[in-house]
Amino acid sequence: MSSELNKFHYADYIVFATMLVASAVIGIVFGWLDRKKKSTKDFLLGGGDLKIFPVGISILASFTSAIAILGFSAEMYRYGTMYWMVLLSYPLTQGFAALVYIPLFHGLKITSAYQYLELRFNSYVRITASIIFCLQMFLYMSVALYTPALAIEQVTGIPLIFSIGIFF
Repeated sequence: MSSELNKFHYADYIVFATMLVASAVIGIVFGWLDRKKKSTKDFLLGGGDLKIFPVGISILASFTSAIAILGFSAEMYRYGTMYWMVLLSYPLTQGFAALVYIPLFHGLKITSAYQYLELRFNSYVRITASIIFCLQMFLYMSVALYTPALAIEQVTGIPLIFSIGIFF
């Protein structure tokens, strides 16, 4: 089997470039339209008038990365359907969060778990939790950047370091 079969066709490049340009344009347009929003409530909560569907889709998109797309299928292939046990726990944990944490945060009129930690304990607990989260996200983002860069390298031949730079 030729290695050319594993490379992008010109139509693939067109679709890929169109997707990248469309994503950039959407970001630029909405950034321009929302440039007047200056308050924390406007920025973090969309002014407090967002409906559940766009918020849910936004959260889903935020947590869907190349790690999920490439990793879950590889995990299922290697270990079989045992991975479904993880997926079965999602409705339980999401339901618990929706019924316990969200009403608590809404009642206290706070926007993050860090605000709650400071209210409940003190600022040192909030800062420690923030540092732990930043460290976890730094480690996660390094893998989240490496995964699509590796896939792009395989199908386009673009060196890995350039792919990482493009995604960064």
